[in-house]
Amino acid sequence: MKKILIGPVLLLLVMVFIAACSGKKQDTNAVPAADTLGLAEFQRWKMENEIRAELQAEQELVEEQEAKAASMAAAAVGTKAAARRSSSGTRTSNSGTAYDGGSAGSSSAGTTTTTRKKGMSHTAKGAIVGAASGAVIGAVANKKNRVGGGAVGAVVGAATGAGVGIIVDNKEKKNGRR
Repeated sequence: MKKILIGPVLLLLVMVFIAACSGKKQDTNAVPAADTLGLAEFQRWKMENEIRAELQAEQELVEEQEAKAASMAAAAVGTKAAARRSSSGTRTSNSGTAYDGGSAGSSSAGTTTTTRKKGMSHTAKGAIVGAASGAVIGAVANKKNRVGGGAVGAVVGAATGAGVGIIVDNKEKKNGRR
């Protein structure tokens, strides 16, 4: 008789256990998860800093353009006054126009100068990184001739890296960053 009761009781316990585990708990007073890692605060801080950096860059660009305009106006006034005083530093070309023989302080009002960011272009950076990584990969891949494999890898890597750098430089030119 004990053997007969053990089976149904065990089956009943398993069914109760399964029902208890599979039931979905519905809590109407659920509190949304708190931002314990501070991700939202970090994202807000990052966005504010990016906006601040953009505004600062625009302000520097405006100040730089104003300074160029002022220096060009001063140089134009200064070269006109110098031309009236004497023509000791000027030469006349075959076309009859006067130009300065290379003195540092003069510029004409019609010329514009472009400022260039310091540093290497993405093309140069890509070529360097590509050559270095290609040389390592080529030397590892060619076990019979490591020098030859490294040389071939360097050439292929430099070409690939320069190609990627050209694409990035063109996108920056298109977006007006450089």
